[in-house]
Amino acid sequence: MTYAQTQQGMLVLSNDNFLVGLLTGFSVANSFSFHSLPVTNPLTVDSVKPVCRVVLIDLRNLTPILMRSHFAILQQVNAQHGVPVCAIYNQNDSDFHPCLSWVSYFNDVDLIAQLDRYLTDLITRSADMFNERRSQERRRAIDRRGIAAIVSATVNINDNPNTNSKRSNEELERFSLGPFRVNKNSRSVCYNNRDLALTAKEFTLFMLLAEVHNQVCSTEKIIGKLWPNTRRANKSDLYQYMHLLRKKVEEDPDIPKWILTVKGVGYRLNTR
Repeated sequence: MTYAQTQQGMLVLSNDNFLVGLLTGFSVANSFSFHSLPVTNPLTVDSVKPVCRVVLIDLRNLTPILMRSHFAILQQVNAQHGVPVCAIYNQNDSDFHPCLSWVSYFNDVDLIAQLDRYLTDLITRSADMFNERRSQERRRAIDRRGIAAIVSATVNINDNPNTNSKRSNEELERFSLGPFRVNKNSRSVCYNNRDLALTAKEFTLFMLLAEVHNQVCSTEKIIGKLWPNTRRANKSDLYQYMHLLRKKVEEDPDIPKWILTVKGVGYRLNTR
């Protein structure tokens, strides 16, 4: 995302090399710029604000003194610049209690799935705010031009030949595939009347398989469609998202019956 690397960047504060590597791959797959710092590094507002759209701090094994110091800075960044702050904690630590209202807490179980949902919502909200600003600018422009501009731009919907075709198009946006009910307008998929609550990327992945259902969709095609703006995405990134999708679709993700692997070729959505 060119909008950009600074605006959509992730800053991770952690000493866990495995976590940093995992989130590096996650960021590449989602076209985020990525920065990491050891939790022992001192923080300042100026060192955090320019490089990120979201901060993720690893609280596991962090000393109380460092935690207080870092959160003092991060609270300023959050309050003054609107940068969201997320924190990872150990789910098995019974002494830890999430208590700061301005922090989004994630336990270290199934972390990637949690982050995927959170960051998808974050990007969507950013896009909505951008579109709203554009709408406000258009309204101000119309106000400056006056009533004549509004009248000349008005279209009588009853004279629009596309009105009836829109209805039929809307019907095409909803369809069924075996036990699945797909609504492209709301970007939702139901399985046996249960909403699967797919993230944006999971829905895109499902639709790639649905478009050629009962036929094989190649691994290369899926990677190219999911990550069109980067050449660094690979099969490992696809495996990760396929696993997340199967966890929602399959009764037993380890023995899939709907999303099938065709070894050496790709994947197939079984709708029979």
